[in-house]
Amino acid sequence: MKHSTNMRFIFLLLLLIPTLSFADCKPSADSCDFYRCKEKEQTCGPSGYWQNFGDPYCRKFLNNEKSFSKNSQIWLKDVRECLQVRVGEVSDQVSCKQLFHEAMDSHISCYVDTGFCSLSLLEKWKIFWYLKGAASNPLTWKEAALLSQACRTRGYLIPE
Repeated sequence: MKHSTNMRFIFLLLLLIPTLSFADCKPSADSCDFYRCKEKEQTCGPSGYWQNFGDPYCRKFLNNEKSFSKNSQIWLKDVRECLQVRVGEVSDQVSCKQLFHEAMDSHISCYVDTGFCSLSLLEKWKIFWYLKGAASNPLTWKEAALLSQACRTRGYLIPE
């Protein structure tokens, strides 16, 4: 009888485990898993921010980080975590469409706050080159112009 009760308890526990969330999505300077985790929490699909921008660009920079200067590698880690933290702060409160806009708006402050403006002109160009795939999105152009303005306001050069 005791064995049967234990088996039922284990079976019930196994049924409940998939519905329990033991870990929420945690921002990381060394990983892009945050974006895939957030997509599971807030499914926005292939055209949403998680799958269409956050995850692919995070992985692109993470996978090629060693090709950047030491200063840029430090910046890439700092900005990676900042972007995840900032988008995580708004994601649960907005629609997928609004999330894309809010996330893009957070990019400028993360870039500036983590030292993008002080990177060499060559490194800035390299970063823009890696983001060229996003050039078809008008939000990218808007953000690039605002970032350029923010850096100039601080007395730094930025590619036009």
